[in-house]
Amino acid sequence: MSLRNYFYRFGKYILTFFFVTLLMVLFGPLQAQAAITKAVTTDGFKLSGTGSMNVWDGDEFRYYIGYQIPHEDSMDYKVDVTMTFQSSGLTPGRASVYLDDDSIPLYSNGGTVLQGSATFSKSDEMELMEIFVNYDSFPSEQNVDFSISVNVRENRKNADIAIYPPENNYDKTTGVFLVTVDDPYVFYSNKDSSKYSVSISDSSVAQVTGITPKSNDSFEVSVYFAKAGSTEFIFKYENQTKKVTFTVAKTVITVSSSISLKVGDTTMFSNYVFKTGGGSITIKKVKSSNKKIVDAAGGFLIAKKPGTARVSALVNGKRRTITVIVGKKPATKPKLKQLQVKVKGYKYYPDSGKTIYTTRFTNKSKSTITKVKLKFTMTINEEMTRTKTFKVNIKPGKTKTMKLNIGKLIADPSNIKVKCLKFWYKS
Repeated sequence: MSLRNYFYRFGKYILTFFFVTLLMVLFGPLQAQAAITKAVTTDGFKLSGTGSMNVWDGDEFRYYIGYQIPHEDSMDYKVDVTMTFQSSGLTPGRASVYLDDDSIPLYSNGGTVLQGSATFSKSDEMELMEIFVNYDSFPSEQNVDFSISVNVRENRKNADIAIYPPENNYDKTTGVFLVTVDDPYVFYSNKDSSKYSVSISDSSVAQVTGITPKSNDSFEVSVYFAKAGSTEFIFKYENQTKKVTFTVAKTVITVSSSISLKVGDTTMFSNYVFKTGGGSITIKKVKSSNKKIVDAAGGFLIAKKPGTARVSALVNGKRRTITVIVGKKPATKPKLKQLQVKVKGYKYYPDSGKTIYTTRFTNKSKSTITKVKLKFTMTINEEMTRTKTFKVNIKPGKTKTMKLNIGKLIADPSNIKVKCLKFWYKS
């Protein structure tokens, strides 16, 4: 390298260093960072130290914080700032502290102290703290010294906890409470039982019997309602407690005064016992006044024959009675296959086309069939059908042959078949 090139390159370095130094003098902080100390606390950090401002040439004090927030998500922070001046004459009327785009106004306490606080959010780090002071009239001294204390701490939001009771006044033995937890800082999982607990304040009224996860942030809590009374459902999550008051209604038991059955019916005494309020029902010693009409065995009621009987039982220790009225067993509804139909012959009149089918009915049901809808299938050059409804009177278990006019045909039919589509009956 020639000596000329060496001095040329060295001159460029000197020029660059001079330019950078000039920028630092013009735009750098008016107070060295070494004047401020930073201490990390359990919920944030604290700055403390001294500073000095030339109030005639500028009213700005800058300090680089560079504190990394230890959370991935955005978090609210609470900031308290206190500035103390040497005398009231040197104390400005007000000041503002800027943390990036967030500002905190400081107001005088009437003496030498300016104080203010604010809440702001940051997702990465707070980069620059700037203090701007405002004097109503400039002090006699050009350089004003001050001491500063800044407390920055997490303004942690509580988790959003919701409890949804099954109902307000419980008339069941058990119920299910739905609990949801929305924590803004962590991914909550109901499988981590170390973070939460569930209880009932008065265990004589109700008790927790089980917890069933439904999703990552919700689960169902099964509760047994033991007796009437009011109590609290308590859910604790970390340092939070959520309570819901609920009332178990007084137990009231009612029993049907009378019921109607048909011969052959089977039911249970418990089907006619009803309860409101907490607690359970016990039914013992069921007995019938007439076993030939109603038999009571093990709580089952069996209707034996028409008549009236009184059935009683001990319901929670008190004798309760139901009047049971037994009626005749209703006739069985006849089925379509129980009516057999067949064409036994026919008469065709060529001059008029009138056609009479001799049809035989056999009624195997226990009802009288009064009317039938028949479909006749026959061949006249090609297969054709004729559907028609006829009045009949076929008694149970009887066979009846009738001549049915199916209308006019264009020619003599063959291959005649009949099918019953529907019938009407009376018991």
